Amino acid sequence: MRRFVTVSSGKGGVGKTTFAINFALTLARTAPTVLVDLDTGTSSVRNTLDVEVDRDLYHFFRHDTPLAACITRLDGRLDPGGRFRHFGFIAAPRHAIEEITNLSDSARRRLQAALNDLPATFVVLDLRAGLDPNVLDFLPVSNSGVLVFTPHHPAATLAAADIVKSLLFRKLRMLFAPGSPVFRASTDAYSDHRLVNDLLDQVEDVYEEKLPNLDAFLRDLLEALGDNRYIRAIADVVHSFGVYFVLNMFNGVEESFDDAVRPFVETLTTHVSSRLHLTNLGWIVQDERIHRANCERRPILLNPPETRLERVVDPVQRELAELESSLLGLPVSRDATVVRPIRDEVLDVDPLAPLERQLEILRAMYRSPGSRQVQHNFSYIAHRALHVMRAMPPDLFGQPRLRSPADMMESLDPDLRSR
Repeated sequence: MRRFVTVSSGKGGVGKTTFAINFALTLARTAPTVLVDLDTGTSSVRNTLDVEVDRDLYHFFRHDTPLAACITRLDGRLDPGGRFRHFGFIAAPRHAIEEITNLSDSARRRLQAALNDLPATFVVLDLRAGLDPNVLDFLPVSNSGVLVFTPHHPAATLAAADIVKSLLFRKLRMLFAPGSPVFRASTDAYSDHRLVNDLLDQVEDVYEEKLPNLDAFLRDLLEALGDNRYIRAIADVVHSFGVYFVLNMFNGVEESFDDAVRPFVETLTTHVSSRLHLTNLGWIVQDERIHRANCERRPILLNPPETRLERVVDPVQRELAELESSLLGLPVSRDATVVRPIRDEVLDVDPLAPLERQLEILRAMYRSPGSRQVQHNFSYIAHRALHVMRAMPPDLFGQPRLRSPADMMESLDPDLRSR
């Protein structure tokens, strides 16, 4: 179940790197996982992990060091029990270097090929904020990867929707580019493809009101060309596209929904399509301990697990205990209503039973305020991600390997042959 999982955000300041590090640490509890810092202008990953880095992307590009030799492991000080022995990371250079910060096309192709050869089951790519070729070329062709946004940064939420739009338009442009499998198979390639691309220009133009989204584009195209296998292929691209997001700094259901989820969904529906598959992989509660852990360069998942008994009364547990007492005529046990932290074993990722484990974690998080800890949030998200990977075809979450634009274009061919 090898996967490349990208982590991106429309703008900075949403906790993207914090999520990427802790998400990769969680996946590493079950399989070899490498986190790659592709935000090459900031060195955020190495600045959040207090471990000596001997080789990084500078050595890969400037000294032809094999990429696998640039993997840094956690030392015994950060991981004394070896709980994260399957985790490694590839750091960006210590300082911004123009040719690495803004990679050329050939440099991106070289890096992609090396990433495909990394000895890992999961490769988590921490992309820079925003959208440029150094982001777009590493994102999947059939899904969004993991988009991170927060109720505290409305502009970043709208920018995350722009990433989805850009990915969809990239695939549609490839579908109808000269030399594409669709172009070669078309009986009237020039006129059909010119019409499609003209309409795509109108949809992509936010100031053009005639075609506000891809749903309107498909309706116009159907009227102009009639029902045919190429229009069905376009509809399949749009309707099968998966959007996966994580809400960071979660600060309450109502506020988070109104300030983040609702505008994200409304923007996608209005300007992209109402037929996309949206999946909320989970949330991370707002917690000052996350910021303190980052400042100490020890991500919160590297802190020892909590094992003490918290004397916090769970009202649901109390109600159940009192009902049991009234039925059986027994006194209410003092420990029956006490909140206990989730066992450390529950935080381990179980690739064979991701659904059962996420339900166990979810039940524990909801039943007791004392156990709503960010460690559990990350474990829940990892199990959600694993469940999606197991339940869906490979390209619908993450991607089995990174593809060049030429590879992406040729990958459209099986889609057409199946129609």
